Amino acid sequence: MNSNIINAINNSRLISYLISLEIEVDDVRNVIIQNFNEDEFEHFINRSNGMLSPNTYIYDLVFKYVNEFLYQQYRESVIFEGDGKIDVRTMIATSNSLVNRPNLVKPLDKSTGFSAPDELNDFVVIARFERQFETRDYGSNTRGNRAVVCEGCLPMKIKMTPLKSFPCTQDIWKDEYCYGTPIIQGFCFNENSLEAAQVIWMNGELLSILGLSVDHHDNGLRAINENGEAVLIYRYWRESLIGKGASFVGLDSNISKLEGCDLILRKDFYEKLKAIIPDMVFYTEII
Repeated sequence: MNSNIINAINNSRLISYLISLEIEVDDVRNVIIQNFNEDEFEHFINRSNGMLSPNTYIYDLVFKYVNEFLYQQYRESVIFEGDGKIDVRTMIATSNSLVNRPNLVKPLDKSTGFSAPDELNDFVVIARFERQFETRDYGSNTRGNRAVVCEGCLPMKIKMTPLKSFPCTQDIWKDEYCYGTPIIQGFCFNENSLEAAQVIWMNGELLSILGLSVDHHDNGLRAINENGEAVLIYRYWRESLIGKGASFVGLDSNISKLEGCDLILRKDFYEKLKAIIPDMVFYTEII
């Protein structure tokens, strides 16, 4: 079996969760590997220019056998929480936050550095994550046809990634996301997962200071003020879908040439945020 597949199984957050509970995982890991069907796995892969469409086969397999194992061995004592629980509310909220791609500079046209954040109508884009890749013409040796942009607010002028990883999105619904850290916004990236692919959200402590509260997940991922107005809004988009094969069209068109998300804050609250963090800057990092 491919070593990358074994690593993906071993590094699964569900396996990691069992290890954190000090549960022996060798048996369940062996069952997962024994039941892995490489032909079925390959069937769900869609590769183009080195990019993969979401492939949930490994995630689904690990989820199935970890749950069977827990039910058989620990059903009276183990409770899924934190990293061991699927965040259904964020899945619903982000699925209700799908938009057409906003008029922002594309990743391939951006450069690393400090700048002013983009403004759209009455909102300021305080953070963004977006991936872009362009297909090559036949016979072309063109390089640099893909880029990832990570940009967001930092509490001071320092060159560091503005999107710090905070995978436990369940904390969003308790107003505790990134709580107790000097981070303005956190980022969760779920590759080949059933859960939301990319999530950006504000530090729960800052959210409270601004007098905002998370809205119901049926309304999308957003925060409202005391008047019920949407002030902080998460948006997600997938654009210019292509597929595998020579034509890059048809039923297999599920790879997006532009995929990303951002977090926008109403201008008056952005000014309040700057008053709270007077040295705040906006930084763009291109990967």
